[in-house]
Amino acid sequence: MTATMIGLQQLAPYVRYVHYNEGDAHYRVPRRVIYDYEFIYLTRGSALFTLGDEEMLLKAGDLHVIPPLTVNACRVPEGGSFAYYACHFDLVYMGRELDFPDDIYVRVDYANLPEVPVQEELLERPVQKLTDIELPSFYATADSAKFGERFADLLALFGRKPFGFEARMRACLLDIIGHVLEETHTVEGIRRDSPHKPMITEMIAMMHGADLRAEVDLEPVVGRYGMTLKYARTLFKQSTGLSWSRYLTRLRMERAKMLLRQGILSVGEVAEQCGYEDLHYFSRLFKKLEGLPPRAYADSLRSSEQAHA
Repeated sequence: MTATMIGLQQLAPYVRYVHYNEGDAHYRVPRRVIYDYEFIYLTRGSALFTLGDEEMLLKAGDLHVIPPLTVNACRVPEGGSFAYYACHFDLVYMGRELDFPDDIYVRVDYANLPEVPVQEELLERPVQKLTDIELPSFYATADSAKFGERFADLLALFGRKPFGFEARMRACLLDIIGHVLEETHTVEGIRRDSPHKPMITEMIAMMHGADLRAEVDLEPVVGRYGMTLKYARTLFKQSTGLSWSRYLTRLRMERAKMLLRQGILSVGEVAEQCGYEDLHYFSRLFKKLEGLPPRAYADSLRSSEQAHA
C-alpha cells in the first residue's frame, strides 16, 4: 500500500457510488473498512457512528467523513431512526485498473454479519491523502439546506446519468467540500475552532506583509504569546493543515504568478523577487506545483490575451 498526496488544486473527485437510505432501530453496519472516501450526511433522526476508537452520535444536518482503510461502524439507538445520503469517492480518478465496482458495498448482508469481510486485493490500492486541507471526521453543518440540496443533486445525477454526469457530479462534490472548508476555516485558511487562531492570524499577516526575498522572522509574534518557534510552527500546521514552510511556498508561488501575469520582469527576476536565488530550483518547484514551467505559464497568459484581443 502506497500513499498518494493530493493538494487542493489537484482535487478532482471521482464519484463511485451515491445512495439515499433510511433505517430504524434494527439498522446496523458492522465493523468494516472501506477502500475510498465516504461522506454520510444525515437528513433526519440520529445514529451512532464509530470511526477508529471514537464513537459519535450524529443528528440531522451532521456530516461524517470516513477515510479509506479506517475501521468504522454504525448503529441506531433503541427506538430511534434516521435517514441519510452517502457518497463514495476517490480524491482523483486512479484509472480503470485501480477502479472497483460499487458491488463491494452494495452486495453485503450488513444486518447479519458480525464483521464485513475485507477485500484483500483492494488493500493494495494507493491511499489518497489531502496535503493542505483537513476535513473533519464529524461536523455539524451551519447551512443544512444547502448541503441537503447538493447531496440531492448528486443522487439525481448518479441515478439519471445524463451525458456529462461525471463532470457534474465532480463539480457537485467539490461544491460540498468547498462549503465544508468555508464553514470550518477563516479566509486565511485557519481552522475556526483553533484555540490559537489569534497568533496564527498574526503569523499569516506578517507573511503577507513581508519581503518574500528573505526569511520571515516570527520571533516577535510567537514571543508575545509565550511560545517557542518550534512549538508555534507545530500549532501552525495543526491550525491550517500546512507546515509553515509549505504555506510560505504557496504564498511565494502566488506572488510569482502575479508577477508573471504582469509581464514586466524576466523569469529570473521573478524568482529573485520571490526569494529563490536558484532559477532552476524555482522553475522545477513552479512546474511541480502549478503544472507548467514559469516561462510556459507566462507564454500561455500572453497567448490567451492575444486570442481575446
